[in-house]
Amino acid sequence: MELAPERHRLLLELLAATGLRISEAIALQRLHVQLDSPEPEVCVRRALVRGRIEPPKTKHGRREVRLSDSLAAKLRAHLAAQPDQNSTAILFPNESGTPLDPSNLRPRVLKPLVRQAGAPWAGFHTFRHTFASLHLRRGTNLLQLSRALGHHSPAFTLTRYTHLLPGEEAPALDLRCGSQEGNALAV
Repeated sequence: MELAPERHRLLLELLAATGLRISEAIALQRLHVQLDSPEPEVCVRRALVRGRIEPPKTKHGRREVRLSDSLAAKLRAHLAAQPDQNSTAILFPNESGTPLDPSNLRPRVLKPLVRQAGAPWAGFHTFRHTFASLHLRRGTNLLQLSRALGHHSPAFTLTRYTHLLPGEEAPALDLRCGSQEGNALAV
């Protein structure tokens, strides 16, 4: 993140911290970020697909994704500094106030950044993958992760990210009555 150009750093941080697709993040409007509630969140309601703003492909794509307090504070400052204070203004606009073009961002911003970071293979989806990886490492419930990613089922999420789960085999369970696991079971 430190290597990212200042102008695009917050967008990239949002991608990594929320797991949003680039098409969803660049279509966000001010009204889609709820920053003053006790649990700040971003509401995914649309995406930029082939140059057109469209609703998500499925009902699962319409979702709320929680924001950390620190990211919410950065977004508050970002919104305060924007000239267009209209609720329908694009959250991350280009110079003309319209949504950024991912096919323009990729060669001009992302590719030089990932080369400089020593990860030339990385793309926008890498931020989404990182989000899922970190959640799985922290033990986030698979259903919650699936909902945050906008997947149609936890089974799809598991299939997509199973390689990130630790270990090849399930550990042995000790069902003796004196064991900790055995106490939780009514055998």
